[in-house]
Amino acid sequence: MKFKKSLAKVVAAVSLAFAGFVAVNTVNTQNNTVQAASKTSQSNKVVSLAKKQVGKRYVYGATGPNAFDCSGLTSYVYSHAIGKYISRTTYGQVYQGKTVKVSTASLKKGDLLFWGSKSSPYHVGIYVGGGQYVHAATPSQGVRKQYLSSYFWPSTAKRII
Repeated sequence: MKFKKSLAKVVAAVSLAFAGFVAVNTVNTQNNTVQAASKTSQSNKVVSLAKKQVGKRYVYGATGPNAFDCSGLTSYVYSHAIGKYISRTTYGQVYQGKTVKVSTASLKKGDLLFWGSKSSPYHVGIYVGGGQYVHAATPSQGVRKQYLSSYFWPSTAKRII
């Protein structure tokens, strides 16, 4: 009789522990899903606002809303799309966020792309998906969207979101 009571207690304890484990994992999974959805929403807002700038003028030192230089565009888009303030300069931006591999398989919408070395970047743009990015190119080209393959491959990518 004592054995049956002890066995029943052990089974009950294991069942409760398992139920608690499942409940905790369910909550963690739901939190991760919500965080991923939030990041996707933020990335989409960044991409949408970046694309709306295409066709605007390039002016060195300009920070929008009617003209931009490359880092002025990226800082403007991040602050106005999602309220995230990043450095005003390309050099400052390359030190922000998480470094990610520069490949179309690794890049996510909203990642910042840099040309030049990490210690001396000379250009920045925003990855918008599909192998394309938006950037304030030159005074003659303005803000444009183009394929990664149409220019030198970026040397560094940073995930801000």
